[in-house]
Amino acid sequence: MIVGFDLMGSDKAPINELQALELFKEDPVCDLLVVGRGDYENEVQDLGYDFRLADEVVGMHEIPAVAVRQKRNSSLGILVDMLKNKKLDAIVSAGNTGAILGFSMIHLRTIEDVSKAGLAITVPTASGYSVMIDIGANIHPKTIDYYNYGLMGAAFAEIVFSKKKPRVAMLNIGVESVKGDEIRQKAYQNLQTSGLNFIGNIEGNDIMKGFADVIVCDGFTGNVILKFSEGMIDIIWKMLRETVDAVVRRRFGRYLVKPAVQDLKAKFNYEEYGGGILLGVNGVVIVCHGHSSPQALKNAIGLAKTCAERNLTEEIRKRVAT
Repeated sequence: MIVGFDLMGSDKAPINELQALELFKEDPVCDLLVVGRGDYENEVQDLGYDFRLADEVVGMHEIPAVAVRQKRNSSLGILVDMLKNKKLDAIVSAGNTGAILGFSMIHLRTIEDVSKAGLAITVPTASGYSVMIDIGANIHPKTIDYYNYGLMGAAFAEIVFSKKKPRVAMLNIGVESVKGDEIRQKAYQNLQTSGLNFIGNIEGNDIMKGFADVIVCDGFTGNVILKFSEGMIDIIWKMLRETVDAVVRRRFGRYLVKPAVQDLKAKFNYEEYGGGILLGVNGVVIVCHGHSSPQALKNAIGLAKTCAERNLTEEIRKRVAT
């Protein structure tokens, strides 16, 4: 099992990536091929990893369509090409999300009968984690896209997270089947007769309550929810720390409260699985945040290995075809 790792992706590349590689050495669950600029070849090889030289790097602010055409020899371009040619089992990058999607859609292409790929993430909830799809790959999904998102999200939840008969819901402005526009109303009917464990619509205030294992939505709404929830969780921890410090002034009191606060934070840690997965393309592509921490990047490699090892892409292919 070989996972390709983009050394040049994150906002702080390659600092966070190199630290992630150091963390990964402590528990190497698979082989890694690291792709990046030649400046860091010796450093990567000293850590014990195979290295592949990339002549170019796709910047965060580059136009994805231009990067895909002009930077085939970038770390992203090389990784996707190697995945396409079966030289890698999965790839991980915290680079330009639009460019990752562009390279993947053009060179890997979508699975037969899947018109649009969807970017899926794990969302922390009161009872564990839910899968949300899509969070940015497709901002104008059609009825068939919602249907496929339900199938692919359920496969992801079942195969990777071992959820039996995962509960699938569609994010909407109301729980009634007639809510939303015509596309969502038709999608509701299709999901209802899909054979999935479809529980109907849920509203935004139900996302983190754990009512559904898979939440289907359009990419624009999903991306806004993702960014909002991450910011909200960060602010909550900051306010909680300030409140605890204000109420419990004595050092001994802090030691009593600190474990409870850390336990609560761990339950809502969106970096637990490191990144999102692009479902619907011919290969395992893990997309991480540009500001991902070394721990998040290390966790993303583990997610990539799990998805490839359990043949997620082939399982989605079979389910979509039936």
